[in-house]
Amino acid sequence: MYKLNKLFFLFFIFNLGCSKNSSETTQPNPVTQASVSVNGSTLFENANSGRLQFEIRASETLTAAVSINYTISGLTAEPEKDFMASSGTIEIPVGSNSASIAVPIVDDEVNEINEKLMVTLTEATNATINQATAIGIIQDDDQPTYNADGYETAMSHFGYELEWSDEFDGTALDTDVFNYDLGDGCPDLCGWGNNELVVYTNEPEHIWLADGQLVIQATKEGSSNFKAAKIHTKGKQAFQFGRIDIRAKMPEGQGIWPAIWMLGQNIDAVGWPACGEIDIMELVGHTPKITHGTAHWGPQGGPNKSSGASFSLDEKFSERFHVFSLVWERDELLWYMDEVLMHKVTVSSTQGDLYPFNQAFYLIFNIAIGGNWPGNPDETTVFPQQMVVDYVRYFK
Repeated sequence: MYKLNKLFFLFFIFNLGCSKNSSETTQPNPVTQASVSVNGSTLFENANSGRLQFEIRASETLTAAVSINYTISGLTAEPEKDFMASSGTIEIPVGSNSASIAVPIVDDEVNEINEKLMVTLTEATNATINQATAIGIIQDDDQPTYNADGYETAMSHFGYELEWSDEFDGTALDTDVFNYDLGDGCPDLCGWGNNELVVYTNEPEHIWLADGQLVIQATKEGSSNFKAAKIHTKGKQAFQFGRIDIRAKMPEGQGIWPAIWMLGQNIDAVGWPACGEIDIMELVGHTPKITHGTAHWGPQGGPNKSSGASFSLDEKFSERFHVFSLVWERDELLWYMDEVLMHKVTVSSTQGDLYPFNQAFYLIFNIAIGGNWPGNPDETTVFPQQMVVDYVRYFK
C-alpha cells in the first residue's frame, strides 16, 4: 500500500510539472492578414465588353472574406460622358484571392486622345491596402472629323486647365513670350549644327501675324541665299507636363524642313543632347504627306540617341490645318496627330540612360532650309514656302 501511494504521488508530481511546462511554452498561433492591391487596365472604347475591368488581388488565398471600399473618378476621362463613375464595396470571398470592378465605358463617335480614369481603394476589412490606386485607359478608336480648312481641337479638355495660349490675334509677335534666333549660327554653331543653308531673320517678309495666324515664310534670293525665321520661348515661357496643342499648316518641297520642337531649359548648362529634345512635329519637304515625332537624349557631350515615329496622310500637310499634340506626364511622352496616337516614349525607352524629360522645356518654331536630313533645295523646289500656325495652347 505504501509503495502504491508513493508511486501515485510521483505520477501526480510528474504530470503537474508537465502541465505547467506546457502552458509556459505554448504560444497562440500568429494572426496573418492579407494585403490587397488594385491593377490598372486598358480598353478600346468600342470593345464588345464595354467595361473596363480593374482587378483587385490579395497577397494570398483568403481564409476570411475581405471587403474593400472603392471610388471610380475621372482624370482626363469625363464622368458620364466617357465612363460611368461609381463608388461602392467589393468583396473577395473565402478561398479566393481576387475580385474585379467593372466600369461601363460610354461609346461615342467623337475623336479624342486616349483618356484616363482612376480607381481608388479607401478602406478594407480583414486586409491591409498595399496599392490603393490604379489607372484605367480608354483607347479611342474614332476617326478624325475635318472641317473646311482642316482639324481643330477644343478650347478646353476635361481634367486640364488652360495655362497659356497664343491665338496670334494681335498685329505683331508677342516678344514678351517669343525670342528671335538670327543669322546662320556662326561662329558658334554654323549651319545650326545640321549644315542648314538658311539665314534666320526677323524681317517682316519672313515672319508676321495676319488673320489670327502666325506666318513664317522661307524665301530664296539669287542662287543660294535662303532666308526664313526661327522663334523660341527660352527664358520667357516654360513648359513642364500637361498637354500642348498646336494647329498648323506645313510648307513642302525638296530641302524644306519645318519643325515645331522643344529643348530643355538647362541646355546652356549641360549642352545637347543631355538637355533633351522633343520634336513635336517635323516634316521633310520631299515627303509632304508624312510628319515625324521624335525624342532625343544622350549623355553630356555624348552621342545622340532617339526614339521616333511617323504619321502619314493621303493628302499633303500643306493642304489643310492639322493639330500636333504632346501629352506629357512624368516619365511619359505621347505624340498625337489630330488626336490620333502617333508615338510613345517612357522612362524605360532610354534603356538606363538619364531621362531628361521630367524638367522644364521651351518651345521653338522654324523653317530650316537644306541640312543633313532633307538635303538641299533643287530645281523642283518652289519658293516662297510658308508654315502657318493658327494657335498654340498649353494645358496643365
